[in-house]
Amino acid sequence: MFDIAIYSKTAKGRTEVSERTLGLPPRLRRALIMIDGKTTFGVMRQMLEQLGEPKEIMRQLTKLRLVESDYDLPAMPEFPGMTIEDPSTMMDFHPRR
Repeated sequence: MFDIAIYSKTAKGRTEVSERTLGLPPRLRRALIMIDGKTTFGVMRQMLEQLGEPKEIMRQLTKLRLVESDYDLPAMPEFPGMTIEDPSTMMDFHPRR
C-alpha cells in the first residue's frame, strides 16, 4: 500500500454503510465509514491505527470489494510450468493463442 493512495467506497461499500447487510465487525464498519475518497492512505493510517493494523484493515475491506484504491494494481499473471528456480524458462515461454 502506498501512502499516496486514495481509497474510495465502491457501490457495494456505500450500500453496506447504509444497509448493514454483511454484518461487518465494528472495527471494519468504522473504518469503512471513515473512507471518504479524498484522504490519502498515509493520513488514514493514523486514524485507522486506533482500530487495528491499518494495512490489514484495508486488505480486508478491499478483499470484500467494499473499497478500492486509485493505486490498485491488477493481479500478476500466472504462468503454469514456470518456476523461479529456473529463470531460463522465462525466456523460452511462448503463450498459447
